[in-house]
Amino acid sequence: MNPGQAKKILMNILPKGPEKSCTITLWNGEQLKFGDGPPEFQIRIKSPNIFEELLVEPSLALGEAYMQGDIEIIGNLGDAMEWFYKNAAEERLTPFQKARVCWLHLKKRATIKQTRKDVQAHYDKGNDFYRLWLDKGMNYSCAFFTSEDESLEQAQLNKINRSLKKLRLRAGQRLLDIGCGWGSLVIEAARKYKVKAVGLTLSQNQFELGSQRIRDECLENQVEIRLKDYREMDKSEYKGYDRIISIGMFEHVGKENISVFFERCSRLLKDKGIMLLHTIGRTKPMEMDAWITKYIFPGTYLPALGELVEAAEETGFDFMDLENLRRHYDLTLGNWAKRFEEHAEKVKQLYGEKFVRKWRFYLYGCQMSFRYNPLFVFQLLFSLGRRNDMPLVREEP
Repeated sequence: MNPGQAKKILMNILPKGPEKSCTITLWNGEQLKFGDGPPEFQIRIKSPNIFEELLVEPSLALGEAYMQGDIEIIGNLGDAMEWFYKNAAEERLTPFQKARVCWLHLKKRATIKQTRKDVQAHYDKGNDFYRLWLDKGMNYSCAFFTSEDESLEQAQLNKINRSLKKLRLRAGQRLLDIGCGWGSLVIEAARKYKVKAVGLTLSQNQFELGSQRIRDECLENQVEIRLKDYREMDKSEYKGYDRIISIGMFEHVGKENISVFFERCSRLLKDKGIMLLHTIGRTKPMEMDAWITKYIFPGTYLPALGELVEAAEETGFDFMDLENLRRHYDLTLGNWAKRFEEHAEKVKQLYGEKFVRKWRFYLYGCQMSFRYNPLFVFQLLFSLGRRNDMPLVREEP
């Protein structure tokens, strides 16, 4: 592709709104200007080879080009991502932007073996890596902010306490946490509500550190973390749990296993038991972005709200409550991105420059997706069988 063709494509596909201004420099030195005023950031395209790929698979090609250094952003990457996402969301769309993003289709059922492999690919990068940019409690899911300047540590604790309160826990009850991460929620549940809790994870690193944290807290008689898939629970535990909670795990279940998840939970939960499900989702079914599924979350699927409620009701659950935490995830991702940038040099030493660019693209891209795209974080509350004794008003923690 020659520079003239590239220039014509860029002039047609990129947003021209005045909110932010930038310059784009092609590999031959030619510059294009977008927006009014001095440029707030610059984009350098180092190779003509990316254009055909951008036209065929825009999301995947853009992410790969940034990772490999074929595209450089001089200035704040978050500003550049916002410039594109905001203009796209406001439907100042050209034919290129209206073209369907190349979706990576889920070609096989998410078996236990495949799910374990997918989860470990993302979460077993080393606890030291996640310690650099997560909160002290190692919570890798949407926090809950009572103000925009609240600390990430407090917001994650807010999320845990808010979620646990919705379950109406009582001392002595048994709680199952499916996808417990490094164990912060099960530990807090045991401390605050005196319940007996079991957490499930498929990550070896999470299992080892979470188990050590339980020992450090002297909670071995109350809390246990298992390296196990929810589909591997023994029949002896059927109807053995008063409450089930799952935060930030359902995205790994897979479209074909949505009903399987609810069916297994209905076996494990006691009649009239309560389940809280916290997941990223959409209002209508859509398949995943190609770059995300290839480089960040293999095997993931973001369910539609209707898919969740329908599958739950078909397995005996009664839909009680829904809360949308979209803005909270925007803030959470912003905090993660800031912390990641503060430790980018350390991450580079551990994993290399390409890994830093990949993770940076992921964090900023996801933040702008939640700010401008139809993505949501749902907290759904179900009971196994109808209950008429729940509070009429959702109590604030």
